Amino acid sequence: MSATRVYKKSKKTTVQLTSLLDLLFVMIFVSLIQQKAPTATPAKTPPKKVTSSKVTVKKAIKKPIPVVKEVKIISAIFHFYPVSKDARLPDGRPAPSGKYAMQGNFDEKTNKLSLVGMSWIDRPTGYDMVPLKGTLDSSGSIFKGKVDSPWCKQFNLAKKSSSGDSVRGSWQGVYDCGQGQTGLTLTIE
Repeated sequence: MSATRVYKKSKKTTVQLTSLLDLLFVMIFVSLIQQKAPTATPAKTPPKKVTSSKVTVKKAIKKPIPVVKEVKIISAIFHFYPVSKDARLPDGRPAPSGKYAMQGNFDEKTNKLSLVGMSWIDRPTGYDMVPLKGTLDSSGSIFKGKVDSPWCKQFNLAKKSSSGDSVRGSWQGVYDCGQGQTGLTLTIE
């Protein structure tokens, strides 16, 4: 009869691992305590005595503040329409008219005006709003520039009515986009 031996697995490795983890924890804890040890603070020096001295105060010279022209926020209505009653689109349909609100800014220093479409008032099928970027001439009566869209070119407007402001009023002229030359009334508020 052969003797069968039964081996028991010792728990020595588990005990050793636990002991090592405990030792590691203690080392980290001691290291943290050493880092937080208070450092010596330098001794405070007493404040110096101030002796009185004569101080002369000069009157401030007031210089005029230069007036800087600001960039104005502008609202406008972009109203487009056929340049003639028999105007047709490239596909033969009659050229439509439409209207939308715009907003942008006007730099009085450079006379540059930029406007982007905000919301439709009267939208014909298949039409999108286009942004305008241009400059007023020195007399303030001509506004021309680029219709800032890939399928468009330029615009040219003349001031028809004024509100006493260099940019506000009614501007009329034409712009050129994919549908061809189109009439434009730009009312800047």
